[in-house]
Amino acid sequence: MDEAQKRKLIDAAVKASAERDRLRVEADRVRARAIKAALDGGVTGQELADALGVNRVTVYRFLGEY
Repeated sequence: MDEAQKRKLIDAAVKASAERDRLRVEADRVRARAIKAALDGGVTGQELADALGVNRVTVYRFLGEY
């Protein structure tokens, strides 16, 4: 494998990693909006925690991130 081929493969891996990071941020924002809507609608933090398989503090931490 020559240097140009290596560079192309490395660049593709870097690009894929950046895209994954971008998608994760967007997914976290969507999750935070859904949690906020549920809480605003009267669902308790504990009910959400049970449904999400996390503890109640984590539910509120998800909100604080966005």
